[in-house]
Amino acid sequence: MIAIIALLIGILLPALGSARSSAQATANMANLRSLGQGITLYLGDHDELMPFRLPPGEVHESSGRPRARWHFAMGDYVGQPYAPRDAEEWAAFTGGEDGGARNDDMDRIDNDVFRDPTHDVEDYRADNGEIKALRNGSYGYNYHYLGNTRDEGPGGSAANFPVRLSAIRAHSRTVVFADSMGNQNRIATTGNREHAYTLDPPRLDTEHNGAATFAQDDGPSPADPRHGGKATVAFLDGHASRMTQAELGYIPDPNPAAAGRAVDGRVLEDLGDNSLWNGLGFDDAAEDQNGLIRPQP
Repeated sequence: MIAIIALLIGILLPALGSARSSAQATANMANLRSLGQGITLYLGDHDELMPFRLPPGEVHESSGRPRARWHFAMGDYVGQPYAPRDAEEWAAFTGGEDGGARNDDMDRIDNDVFRDPTHDVEDYRADNGEIKALRNGSYGYNYHYLGNTRDEGPGGSAANFPVRLSAIRAHSRTVVFADSMGNQNRIATTGNREHAYTLDPPRLDTEHNGAATFAQDDGPSPADPRHGGKATVAFLDGHASRMTQAELGYIPDPNPAAAGRAVDGRVLEDLGDNSLWNGLGFDDAAEDQNGLIRPQP
């Protein structure tokens, strides 16, 4: 009897594991669809201006968050990602970079829409063990092409802001949100996800969007193929799908341990095709609008 039970368990466990993974992947797809639909509503309410990180001194109205990142803009449509529970948390949440308190979006993720159920956001935890990982959470935003407010432009102006919907020609072929890995070089050296709130395109495009660095100057944050070798991606027209890194224009690193320990999903830096990122539907570093092929930079 014991042998029979052990045999049945051996047969059932893989099936149960597969069903659980399938359910989690379905929930993750629903999250990205919600975020994709949320940006459609946001654009309608904000004069077709893409979400961006608020500049110093500005506060997100409905949440009270200073210098709020994209999570709080989307939170007006899908529920806020984090809610302070007491006076101490509220003071830290609203202190901001200009208010003297350290505020770097290391809050908990309170809203499951912002969390991939297959992704253990384990990098930073409070003393009581609760996850504090909003900045390093599950999903990233294509900020390079949709609203880079870093002071990298001429005279210190924002690198690629403002960006309006009218500037995007291929809505169904423009990545907005996706499963994000975080800085792949920091994962290789420390094991910690960093700056996963951003999504870096395969290649920097200083000529067209003023981006001087990736999410961090020591490495990019690519889309993470953590769902059976694919990343879940939301596009500007609101639809979501799963795609390989190669389909997204990245070139997977053939030696993912070169910079340290092996990192699943590591990509070659500053190489690849930006067709699904730049809003045009084609890579303007590879061909002009007449279809004439130009060499890659």
